[in-house]
Amino acid sequence: MPVQSILMIRLSLIYLLIAVLIGGLLISHKAVDLHPMVWSLLPVHFELAIWGWLVQFVMGTAYWMFPKKLEGKRRGSTKPAWAMVVLFNFGLILLVAGSFIPSLPQFSLIGRLCIGLSILLFALLMWSRITTYRK
Repeated sequence: MPVQSILMIRLSLIYLLIAVLIGGLLISHKAVDLHPMVWSLLPVHFELAIWGWLVQFVMGTAYWMFPKKLEGKRRGSTKPAWAMVVLFNFGLILLVAGSFIPSLPQFSLIGRLCIGLSILLFALLMWSRITTYRK
């Protein structure tokens, strides 16, 4: 398994744990009134559960499982793969930070752009590996 996949899958599980903890806090707030600011964590919960866990887990698994190239490096260059991992997680951190600091909406914008670039890199990495083995 490539290091990039291992890192993405492990990070996705960490984001899942954080999302579950935030979700538990939100559910607990429904039963016991904790603090009105608890509901401001709802967007963070969504971002971590969808982008941090689900999308990143799928990308990490797909990078590992997609067919390998028959010639040259099996998965292509590792530089775009590392850029994919770093951009995705940097973007997610900025996205979450933008939820906590509403006076800086550019954090969310830059975070979404980083995640979008990461997904584009992922698509380019996978595109070159879509092949037929028939002659």
